[in-house]
Order: sequence, then structure tokens, then C-alpha cells
Amino acid sequence: MQQQRWDDAPAARWAALAGRLRADADALVAEFVDRVRAIGPYGRGVVPHEVLEADADRTFDYLLRRVAGQPVPERLLDIGPSIGRDRARRGVPLNDLLTAVRLDFRVLWAGLRERADPDDEPLLVSRVEDVWAAVEDYTTQIQVSYQAEAALLARERQGERTMLVAALLAGRDPDPDEVERLAVALDVDVDADLLVAAATAAAGPALRRAADRLGADGRMVHVQSTGRHVVLIARWEGGTGAPVRAALAGVPCGVGPLAHGLANVPRSARIAGEIVDVSPRADGPCELADAWLPLAAARLEDAAAELVGSELAGLADVPVRERDRLLAAVRAYLATGSVAQVAARLYCHRNTVLNRLRRFTELTGRDVTVPADAAVVLLALQCTRTQ
Repeated sequence: MQQQRWDDAPAARWAALAGRLRADADALVAEFVDRVRAIGPYGRGVVPHEVLEADADRTFDYLLRRVAGQPVPERLLDIGPSIGRDRARRGVPLNDLLTAVRLDFRVLWAGLRERADPDDEPLLVSRVEDVWAAVEDYTTQIQVSYQAEAALLARERQGERTMLVAALLAGRDPDPDEVERLAVALDVDVDADLLVAAATAAAGPALRRAADRLGADGRMVHVQSTGRHVVLIARWEGGTGAPVRAALAGVPCGVGPLAHGLANVPRSARIAGEIVDVSPRADGPCELADAWLPLAAARLEDAAAELVGSELAGLADVPVRERDRLLAAVRAYLATGSVAQVAARLYCHRNTVLNRLRRFTELTGRDVTVPADAAVVLLALQCTRTQ
């Protein structure tokens, strides 16, 4: 009689076993909730207890109907995708979510074994793959919906960040409330130190690759086009100089002063943009220390022509070859401050260098061995390069 029961009605016996377990769903839910609390985000209460219980109740109802081959009511069809979307919105990491979902199999299988009769062992063995497949399919539903929701949230967050950064960069006196909103959107302290760099559109891809490297350790990095420039904003703790050059190696860009807080980013970005504009031949990052002279010359605007005209006008009537020799000697002296080094650089005698410097003084009235005159001549010569 027992053998005939085994041969004729395994499906009915399996359905009955699943039914007994469904009738005791509260025990399954309690077991699942107890186990899932050992997983980080769940233990910290990221998902409220009542949500966990409600979702677990519907999950086991859905899975037990699936493994028993019974119809699944419409109210349960979206349970997996809805859990995936909810956990993505709550910020539960995907790996933690999948670990929690796969507890369903352990709890479900333990419940089936506890409620099975001794002679149901072969039945359990024959059905274990069905139970595992149902849980894996359910897990896939959750994973797919989680990833889709996470991508949507990322696009929404990126859109919000882009809008807020654009508003910040467009103004000179940031609204404190907007700065606070941006700090939240970027997940950075409002008073954090920030590295700000700007590149031309052509160098934008190189700047984005540098941003990827900077962000590899979890650092906040945001890159955004402003039309004329591509701007990088990154949380920064490394100081200026060598660390900045290492981080942006190979990227022709301007680097603004370290921004102490988000409210100072616009000023730093403007300066970074100006630096890159006056450094067209740069093959790496340029900081203010590298660009004071061209930056000052560029800021003279209309006055630049007046400076060149008033300070270098005496050279206008000098034959081209002589003028070139004079300017070569002056530039070399301004770069080194040493007559001997100039002579070595230009392959001429020291007296020749001194004669050329004196001749320059006669023609312009400026003696480049005098610091104040040297500064004026440096600026005037820089202006000739930008005109």
C-alpha cells in the first residue's frame, strides 16, 4: 500500500508537503528574518523590520506555489522585481541582497525536511533541483530589477549633480542652500578640500581617464563639460605640487588653487580655465606657480598692447638680426640671472652678453639687471607672445 502511494501520487504528496509548509509560513518568515539580520545592512535596519516580514511572507507564498506547481496569483507575480527595486532605492549593496535572497533556499529546504514524513526522503531528493531552480529564477528576477533600478537612480543622481554643479560654476556668490544640496548630491562634506582642474574639449577624454584613476579608490570625483572647458572636481587630501602633477600626469590642463569647501570651487574653476587658456603648448598639468606670467599678461587685456608699445618701442627700428640677438640675450638673462650662463647658452663671450644687455637698456630705458625693470620687461615680452 505504501509502495502504491509512492508510485501513484508523488505529485500529490509533494503538493501536500508544500501546503503544510505554507500553512506554517509564520515560522518560515521568523526564521528568515532572524538569519538575514546577520547580514550587514539588514542588521543595521536599512530595511525596516515590518518590510522584511511582509516581503518574506509574500516570498515564501510565491516560492511554495512555484515548487508545488500551483498557479501563482497576480498579487504575487511582481514580488521579486518589487524587492529588487526597493533594495536598490534603500542602498542595499547587490551582493548583500543576493546573499539574503539565497537564504530563501536554506530556510525553505529546512522547512520541507522538518515537515516531511520519514518515507518522503526519496521525494525530497527528487525535488531538490526544482526547489533550487525556483529560488534561482526568483533571485534572477530580483537581481535584474535591482540593476535596472540602480542604473535609473544613477542617471537621476548624475542628472542632479550635473544640474547643481552647472549652477555652482555659473555664479560667483554661491547660495549656501544650493551648496548644501550639492554636497549631499556629491556625497562630500561641504567644507572638504577639493582639487579643481580644467582642460580644453580636445583634452577632455584624457581628463576623464585621470578622473577614473582618481575615483578607483572610492574618492568623490565629478567631471563635467561647461562648453569651453571640461572641469574636474575631486575630493583631495594630498596637498599641491608633486601629488597633483602625479594624479594628472599627461593631461594638459589648468589646475586651480585648492578649493577649501564647495563654495570656493567656482573661483578655482575660473582660474583653472584661465591657466589652460594661456598654456596652449602644455603637455601636463599647469598650476598657478607655472602660469603667473602668462596669466598676468592675459589679464591685462587692452593694456597689453600699451605695455608692449611703451616698453619695447625702442626696438622697432633696430634691424631684425640685431633685435633677435638682443632679445635672446635678455630672455636668457631673465631666465637665469647669470651673465655666465647666458654666455654658455648663446655660445658667446661674457662681454658680448653685457654689451647686448647695455644696448637693450639704451633702446628701451629698462635695465634687466634691476629687479623692478626686469619684472616690467618680463611682462611686456610675455604680452608679445599672446598678441
